[in-house]
Amino acid sequence: MIAQPGEPIVNITAREARHKVTSYLGRDVSLMMQGIDPALLYSEGRLIWRVPIELASPMRGHIGFIGTLDVDARAGNLIIPANFVEEIEANAHALIKSSPYSPES
Repeated sequence: MIAQPGEPIVNITAREARHKVTSYLGRDVSLMMQGIDPALLYSEGRLIWRVPIELASPMRGHIGFIGTLDVDARAGNLIIPANFVEEIEANAHALIKSSPYSPES
């Protein structure tokens, strides 16, 4: 059950979810990653904000999308899968390597 009668279904806003993801990424992964425009979804019996993650740099701006991270829409907890950091870093490295601005290009 998502909520009891009279309880709010969503306790945090899309903006708060994006901020939670961006804060986590900047603190624990990379300052070059940030959350953008979340979508509210129903997944595995609960409402979540699915936050796309983009790789960006001050010099180049948006480089590309490298994954998503979910936030529980009621509790506000990040739902971090096992190996998330390794996967998102691998996606970022692959994107940079294939970029026209890559030092390997």
